[in-house]
Amino acid sequence: MMRNSLVLNRMIIYSNSGKIAYDELFHKGVNIIRGDNSSGKSTITHFIFYVLGGAFNDWVKEAKQCASVMAEVEFGGVSLVLKREINISDKTKKANAQESMYIYWGSFKDLENSEIEHEWHKYGFSTYPEKKSFSNVLFDNLDIPIVQGENNITFHQLLRLLYVDQESPTSSLFYYEQFDSSLTRETVADLLLGVYSQELYDKKQRKVEVEKERDDVKREIKVIKRFISNPNDLFPAHILTSIENKEKERHKNEEELIKLKEENKKVRYTEKTKLDFEGLNEEVIEQRKKVSSINDDIRSYQFEIEDSKYFIESLKKKIKAVNNSIITREFLGDFPLEYCPECLSDISVEDTTVCKLCKQNVDESYGVTQARKIEQELSFQLKESSSLLMKKERKLVEIQATFDSEKISHFQLQKKVNQALNDVKSIRDERIDNLYTDTGFIEGEIAQLRTLLENAELYQSFVKKKSELDSEFNSLESSIEYLRSEQEKQKRSTNEAIEKKGLYLLNNDLRRQQDFAEAKEFNVDYRNNLAFISDKDAKYSASSNFYLKTAARFSIFLASMELEKMRYPRFIFCDNMEDKGIEKERAQNFQRNIIKQALLNSTEEFQLIYTTSFIPDELDNTPYCVGEFYTESSPSLKNIN
Repeated sequence: MMRNSLVLNRMIIYSNSGKIAYDELFHKGVNIIRGDNSSGKSTITHFIFYVLGGAFNDWVKEAKQCASVMAEVEFGGVSLVLKREINISDKTKKANAQESMYIYWGSFKDLENSEIEHEWHKYGFSTYPEKKSFSNVLFDNLDIPIVQGENNITFHQLLRLLYVDQESPTSSLFYYEQFDSSLTRETVADLLLGVYSQELYDKKQRKVEVEKERDDVKREIKVIKRFISNPNDLFPAHILTSIENKEKERHKNEEELIKLKEENKKVRYTEKTKLDFEGLNEEVIEQRKKVSSINDDIRSYQFEIEDSKYFIESLKKKIKAVNNSIITREFLGDFPLEYCPECLSDISVEDTTVCKLCKQNVDESYGVTQARKIEQELSFQLKESSSLLMKKERKLVEIQATFDSEKISHFQLQKKVNQALNDVKSIRDERIDNLYTDTGFIEGEIAQLRTLLENAELYQSFVKKKSELDSEFNSLESSIEYLRSEQEKQKRSTNEAIEKKGLYLLNNDLRRQQDFAEAKEFNVDYRNNLAFISDKDAKYSASSNFYLKTAARFSIFLASMELEKMRYPRFIFCDNMEDKGIEKERAQNFQRNIIKQALLNSTEEFQLIYTTSFIPDELDNTPYCVGEFYTESSPSLKNIN
């Protein structure tokens, strides 16, 4: 089975009183839900949409008497049980459309045998930086890239192209919602058609980040230049030369001071001088301890960062190993054991659900399911560890900046101590006082020059960073342009397959619309949310508009079974084949056409679910049908007070 496949095996709806309102088994291939109008067929498709992650809250009064819905589904052959509650607000009388989802890794049978409540995992509707949503989990298991950022795609958005509903306007290709964007529709289409490129998306995201970084760097450069009047002060080499010259002046003054003090015959070593020196010395000792402590912190963070990087690499290798084990298990699962490994005798067991050696019941999907669960847990650990690593790296940068500042303070204090050591002097004359004054001014200038040096080094680092960002930006633009070109090539071949299926459905319609019978081209415009033949502005009857839109949706579904590269999950569900006044014969003809086309493929490879009031006689009461024929007196939802 393809990894990009979705199958609904069973759905159970519970009423507020705890009774079962609906419980039906579905199967791979064609599933037909039939019944009279107003018998609850649409309500069942609403529940399918909701339990799979759709944002829906426009429930009929019977559905509002239900407490929760559960569904056993298969994502790429892995069994999961999904559960969502229905909470009606006393104030608005509306349900929460973005209700959380509970996920159990296994089947209903596994769930019945389980006594561990915490095996249910709760996931929210929305994705947060350090918290997965249920869309993330479902995407992972369908092997569909997770799109985040400003254009965050949820599983609800994907369902908008899998669910053909009654409420959406006939002109709307997608399931209609008020606040929609062309970019969202285009991204969903790219994902499902298999032309979405993770590399292209990553480069687009990185381009946005680079642009922001570059703007920030430009702003920093502008601020520094505003406060520096002399352009030469933006170059560290120039400032270092000035500092070196000032250091020579200070050294010359200090040598002259020592010479003058040695010539003094009267040496007076006062208590005050002693106290000044001691105080400065204590400050230097404390400052040295502070610098040493910060240096220890830096080394500690560096070791922690190295450990985190090693741990993240280990997690990535584990995730890769789990994925490889899943692929290996799925591959080797098709090779049966024909001979006993002990005596080499032929083994023959009719029942394929039991082990040929130990005669115990076997579950082909259990190992894969457990592996998927482990993969999810490792992915979450990887996300958390990456987030912690970023925090540690930012903290290291802050500590290193503090270290440089404190080191300069230590240097300046040490200079004062060195001076105090030589300050055991005789009676100072005017020359000594002047030398001290000059030296003080020089030290002040040196301090200012060191500040300028820091700014100049910072400025040059920003200039270098801007150059690197400019180079990266240009490289990204070139790569994005190439990847877009390749994406368009892939999109053309996929659209050709979809057009072929769409033309079949149009040309084989009953001759109610001449344009359909004579159509030579068929276009699906995802960005602008419409399907058309050749003229976007062509006007048809409501029933023909409905037929055109539904044909477009089914053409995507039918093409997905022939194109393995498509990520469309070979799953579609449609509410009411007779919508918008389409006549009985035309609706039945359409049902026959889509079933005929679908059955050109193995029923193991797809699932089609639709509701109808006009089921063709040859399809009624066949294995295709799900549940009874619903009527107003015997609706789809039971045990509703």
